[in-house]
Amino acid sequence: MKKVLFATTALVLSAGVAAAEVSVGGDGRMGVMYNGSDWNFNSRIRAKFTMSGQTDGGLEFGGSVRADQATNATSGTSASVYISGAFGKVSMGDVVGASEALFGDLAEVGYTDLDGAGLGNISGLSVGASRNNMGANEIPYLTGDNGGSVVGSTANTGPNLLYTGTFGAFSVAASASDGKAVSTSDNQEYALAAAYTMGDYTIGAGYEIVDVTTGQNWKQGEIVGTATFGNTAVKAYYADGSGGNNLDKAYGIGVSSVFGATTVNGYVNYAEATDGTNGTAYGIGAAYDLGGGASVVGGVADSDIAGTDTQADLGIKFSF
Repeated sequence: MKKVLFATTALVLSAGVAAAEVSVGGDGRMGVMYNGSDWNFNSRIRAKFTMSGQTDGGLEFGGSVRADQATNATSGTSASVYISGAFGKVSMGDVVGASEALFGDLAEVGYTDLDGAGLGNISGLSVGASRNNMGANEIPYLTGDNGGSVVGSTANTGPNLLYTGTFGAFSVAASASDGKAVSTSDNQEYALAAAYTMGDYTIGAGYEIVDVTTGQNWKQGEIVGTATFGNTAVKAYYADGSGGNNLDKAYGIGVSSVFGATTVNGYVNYAEATDGTNGTAYGIGAAYDLGGGASVVGGVADSDIAGTDTQADLGIKFSF
């Protein structure tokens, strides 16, 4: 259960000003993971502070800070702030790109995501781009993932800017980076996405551009569809790269089904680089809800990509 704290500063100013609210939550995990040759212990704990408030005119504002178990604050902390209203929501900081904001990724397998079997291991995708952290279930978006660029040898430190809005059956998103990076690189990112929902079905598209300082701009388009059939959810996508993008095409499908306290997830994901190297990743897993925010989770993932091995894990996940 989340613990909620109430700020007192606004209360002394006026009875007409609502108090800000700060909630503290988090998640954790513990278990074992197989990396292809050995079983190893694996654990993590993260705390998340979420703040929110409202202006006299009805605008909502807030932000969140997530502190991960890490050896240093740079790699273990992420944060973002936002303001929202009838116009939609504007967020800045460690935020995803427009396409990912609307569509997300394929169904997640395992309690550690099992990224070792990821599409980032395709040799042609690792040339000139830092896609090595691309998990096996992830749609290979071109622009910012939680404030970080996927193009170039250095990460975009942000803050990135994201707009999202839902107007009836239509959802739209737009994102951009300011081009500031760790080194002298000033690559800028832009993305637009839109989706239309018809009951249990959603269809959408996104377009992403990275404006590089040298060479051709990187470009990519995605088409994503989702459908719900009772307790089963299906998501499929197709992505097509152009310009300097070393992703030629990618497509995949993910499925998640709920059977009482048990949820079963699976996916098949394919990507091909412009140099012809390619690979297919696939995985299946299950989670059993113990109640109270705890669940037993396990999965197996593999791929036909050279240099990768079968990945597996089993453990308990906690939500506070």
